[in-house]
Amino acid sequence: MAPNFNITLTTGANTLVITGAQVVLRSIKLKQAITTVCSDSDNMAETDCEESKVGPVLADLPVLAAGVTSLPISIPEGTYREIEFKIHKPGGDAADSAFKVANPAFANISIRVQGTFNGTPFTYTSALSEKQELEFNPPILINADNKNVTIQMNVSSWFVVNSVLIDPATANAGGINENAVKTNIKASLRVLEDDDKNGK
Repeated sequence: MAPNFNITLTTGANTLVITGAQVVLRSIKLKQAITTVCSDSDNMAETDCEESKVGPVLADLPVLAAGVTSLPISIPEGTYREIEFKIHKPGGDAADSAFKVANPAFANISIRVQGTFNGTPFTYTSALSEKQELEFNPPILINADNKNVTIQMNVSSWFVVNSVLIDPATANAGGINENAVKTNIKASLRVLEDDDKNGK
C-alpha cells in the first residue's frame, strides 16, 4: 500500500502541494570498510566485497511532515564505508523489460511526482539515470542491534530554484527548470544508520 502523501510548501504567492512521489532504483551496493578477499571472487586481488540488490525496484517516497523522505534497506551484518545505487530509467534487458510490463507508466522515466501548484494539477517526470556514491563518515556497523541503512530523499527541496518555489511542470523534459531540478534531486540524497526506520 502506498503511504499517505501530504506536504505543502508556500513561498510568497506560490503554493506547492506534493501528493505523490516515486523513484526507480537499481544496483544497490555496499562497500565494506575492512579490506578483505572475497571468497567467491575469481580475482584474488579483489578487496571490496559488496552486497547488491539488483532490482529494478519502484520505491514510493513517503513525504513526511518535516519534508524528509526515507527508503529503508535491510543489509547483511558488517562494517560499511560507502553505498552505491542508481536512480534508473528502465532499459531493455530482461530485468528492466519485466519491470516495464509490471509498471508501464515508468517505461521511459525514473522519477514521477504529482500534486498541485497554485491549485493546478501537475505531473513531474524525469528520465534521470544517475549513479550515486554516498560515504558513511564514520563507517557504520550493521549487526543484530543495528540492522538498517536509510537513503533519504528530501523531496521538498526539489522544486526550489534560486530560493524561489517553481512550478514543477517547468522542470519536465525541455522545460526551463529541467536541469536545476535534476541538480536538486542529486543534492537531496544522504544516508544514515537507521535501525528504527524513522529517518533519524
